[in-house]
Amino acid sequence: MSISKVSRTVVFRLTLFYSLFFSLCVIMLLGFVYWQTAREMTRRVDQILALETRHFTSLRSGRLPEEIEKSIQRDQRHVYLYGLYSQDRRLIVGNLEQLPQGIPEDGKIYQASLLVNNIQAQRLPSRVLIIHLDSGEFLLIGHDVMQLIEFGELMKRAFFWGGSLTILLGMMFGVALSSRPLRRIEQIQQVCELIMQGDIRQRLPVGNRSDELDMLAAIVNRMLDEIERLMSEIKSVGDNIAHDLRTPLTRLRASLYRVQQQMGDAPEKRPMVDQAIVEVDSLLVRFRALLRISEIENKQRRAGFKMMHLQGILEQAVNLIAPLAEDKSIQLTMTAESIDPIHGDGELLFEAMVNLLDNAIKFTSAGGRVEVRLGYGEKGVQIDIIDSGCGIRESERVLVLNRFYRSENDLNAPGYGLGLAIVTAIIKLHGFGLELGNADPGTRVTIFCRPHSL
Repeated sequence: MSISKVSRTVVFRLTLFYSLFFSLCVIMLLGFVYWQTAREMTRRVDQILALETRHFTSLRSGRLPEEIEKSIQRDQRHVYLYGLYSQDRRLIVGNLEQLPQGIPEDGKIYQASLLVNNIQAQRLPSRVLIIHLDSGEFLLIGHDVMQLIEFGELMKRAFFWGGSLTILLGMMFGVALSSRPLRRIEQIQQVCELIMQGDIRQRLPVGNRSDELDMLAAIVNRMLDEIERLMSEIKSVGDNIAHDLRTPLTRLRASLYRVQQQMGDAPEKRPMVDQAIVEVDSLLVRFRALLRISEIENKQRRAGFKMMHLQGILEQAVNLIAPLAEDKSIQLTMTAESIDPIHGDGELLFEAMVNLLDNAIKFTSAGGRVEVRLGYGEKGVQIDIIDSGCGIRESERVLVLNRFYRSENDLNAPGYGLGLAIVTAIIKLHGFGLELGNADPGTRVTIFCRPHSL
């Protein structure tokens, strides 16, 4: 079961869609949590900075350096930033060597990256404000917000891994949920192929889950039951007509034959009687062929199935047809590989080979060639019958297998359009495949046989 087949199933696509939708919802939820958390953390830092500002600005200028020193010593986590600078921007006291450039001295809080000399010199993202005191000095108060940045990185990783794992799990569940319906579809496809090959008795598998596939399979099976019933009725009508008319036609032929024998005094009427006998014989041959097809299609000959060698059957068919090929100066050859025995009815397969060879000889001009090959192909054991005749147009290669159909090249040739229909019935009975192709020039008939070991 390939991934490409699974990815095209509705279950997989719906599961993947819901996984993507759920991942998006999770990311949006985490994003909202991060936004609210970062906003609250920033608000608290700004609130702390506002309290510190009010505290330091309320002190007398003489006590300010001492308070800043005490605050730095109390800050064991090293998250507070302090700096008192003279009018020429020199550091008086604090843990920032230089007054940052680019930050307005209006007492408002800004985001900045500052070089801090606490444990080791490093730049820290901070919330900071600068106040220009009445004494002309500059007071800087800041707070490290590295935790907020780390929290943001943590949330980004949560976004990535949470979304990725959700999508991955969704795909895994999609594959798991799609595998069973896909196996059901493959089973249905196999049964449909058998039905298309003519086995109308096959039915789609129906499980006990009563899901959509079971409902569809039940509907199709009821439709197939009705189609089989209608086809059986139509077929039985034709078979009954052929069977019922065969007896009166046989009696009619016997009566015409007696008339023919008793026409000694009227020789001028003999040609009409002879022609009538020929026409009756033609009808009897057609009815026998129809009944033969019916017998094969009803699979009444499976009792004759056994292990047999195709090479011997082909040799017998070629030897039987060889005199016809010699009469038309047609070169008839056969090549055969060593093939394992197969399971089938030798008499029926012999009949099919004779019909195919007879058609090949019939539609090949004098001096042409007919070649019979037996060997292994891409689909296993196969039989090829290749002639150099007029060929069959691609649009007619399916139609010529139907009963009574005769192509434009076949209108003037003897026959009733039932030979290939008999061959088709025999091939379907054995479960083989039949393919008509172009031999350029001529026709290539290929029979695909499934090998069966002893």
